[in-house]
Amino acid sequence: MKIKVIVLLLVLGAVLLSGCVGNQQPSPEKNTTPTETVTPIETVTPVETMTPEVNTTPAVTLTPEGNVTPAAGMISTPDLKNTPYLIRLANYKASPTSLEIKKGEIVAWMNLQENPKRSFTLVSQEGLFENANLVYKRSFTYTFNETGNYNFTVVGQPKMNVSVSVASP
Repeated sequence: MKIKVIVLLLVLGAVLLSGCVGNQQPSPEKNTTPTETVTPIETVTPVETMTPEVNTTPAVTLTPEGNVTPAAGMISTPDLKNTPYLIRLANYKASPTSLEIKKGEIVAWMNLQENPKRSFTLVSQEGLFENANLVYKRSFTYTFNETGNYNFTVVGQPKMNVSVSVASP
């Protein structure tokens, strides 16, 4: 009886194996290893848009001595080339931190803080002008028509203090 069971199992196993194995070609879809598909990432280069600056004639203020002072405010790049003194506001520091100039000379402050691009508020401790908001790559000028020592700060930035000493010509 054991021999009959063993023979029966061998025949059954042979029948099962012969049904599973045939002369069929394997399907390429079933036996291939799936490959990972990579979708290319589109790189976008930011385009800097420039708004045209309007050239306006600055307002004129008369001082008690009769000196004419152009109104303080934003200046364009061509005017910046004629400014003898430039204070750079970059890396949360002002450079230079002190100036010695002559009466009637112009000083410009320029925001060059790149990362993050942010605006600064320039304050005159002596109240020479209203607080000036300096956005990235813009400047502010002031003509010093009085002798004396003047201090300027940037709101919230203690390392951006500047002192300007104005002497007679």
